[in-house]
Amino acid sequence: MRLWRVVLLLNLAVGVGVLVGWLAWGQQIPRLERRLLESRQQVLIVGGEQTWIVKGVVRAVIPEIQVVVLTHEEIPGFMPAGMTMGFKVQNPKVLERARVGDVVRFTLKGVPPAVQITALVKEGQS
Repeated sequence: MRLWRVVLLLNLAVGVGVLVGWLAWGQQIPRLERRLLESRQQVLIVGGEQTWIVKGVVRAVIPEIQVVVLTHEEIPGFMPAGMTMGFKVQNPKVLERARVGDVVRFTLKGVPPAVQITALVKEGQS
């Protein structure tokens, strides 16, 4: 095969590859731009102390390490709803008010991910 034919076939293959790539990925650009815009709107400012007041259900109390395990609603900008997490308490007296199965409203304060429960109020029994 002559050299000019090889060069022509290689150029044709590259051109077809670029066209197929553009057709496959170029169609994704609007969707990716929308997702980028959505993620920019949900940005969490890291480094600043934040406070959340959240409702949850006590699943366990571990006084030895000052932790309350809760299944909680969404913590905006930090955690989605329905998660079960252990949170340290700022004051051990908070643990005295918590019983397994209690529906509580608690105040979470700190710089994510280092947050602590500063207040816990019983709202009912699950």
